[in-house]
Amino acid sequence: MKKKEDLDVYTAAYEKDSKFTNEHLGMSEVYANRICNQLAGGDPVRILSLGVGHQMVAQVLIENLGERLRKYVIIDGSEEMIMKFRASTSLPAQVEIVHTWFEEYTPDDLFDVIEMGFILEHVDDPDEVLTRYRGFLRAGGNLFMAVPNAKSLHRLIGHRAGLLDDMYRLSEDDLQLGHKRYFDCTAFTQLALRCGLKVVSIEGLFLKPFTTNQLASLNLDAEIWQALYNIGGPFPEISNAVMIEATV
Repeated sequence: MKKKEDLDVYTAAYEKDSKFTNEHLGMSEVYANRICNQLAGGDPVRILSLGVGHQMVAQVLIENLGERLRKYVIIDGSEEMIMKFRASTSLPAQVEIVHTWFEEYTPDDLFDVIEMGFILEHVDDPDEVLTRYRGFLRAGGNLFMAVPNAKSLHRLIGHRAGLLDDMYRLSEDDLQLGHKRYFDCTAFTQLALRCGLKVVSIEGLFLKPFTTNQLASLNLDAEIWQALYNIGGPFPEISNAVMIEATV
């Protein structure tokens, strides 16, 4: 039996002082708001989230959906991340947090919505995880997912400038975040189709023209940052992350 990975070793990369935290929060907020927009005006929903992450997605879903949240389950393999989430957030009664491995979780009922934002780049076998959770989605339900994009604009520029020899090579920063692979827009779409999903939409998150350090040196106004996070929607091929909405 394969030894379980200690996911708590990656928690430092999710602290507020990480150089990527603001970017991750910005992308997560846009991602979560797009989910809420797609679910606007509907019936009460049962939602499953994979991963606590930066807590942003859960906070946005809870705040925006309110009483429409019939049940909201969040699963994570890091006990430390769950403890920090519980300590920092007052959760409604319909929210359940489960400490378990994605590959081992089995629900007692199907979900109307499943979201796995920035998860599939971390797991050992994305096909296994996505196929497994497709089976936990009710017919006509929505599955949302997002991953970092190997062909983000800043990586394309770095590659053309001779600074990045391999578009799919993981950096030291990627490894510290627990990343195991890069997808591009085509590979991500093929994964969804291969796992038996019907792709409803493909959108970009965060049109990132330069590296994190280069952007930080520009001292951009908050309005410019917000524009960069949102303008990527029609350009998933070159955005910093790709978001897919799918169904069964």
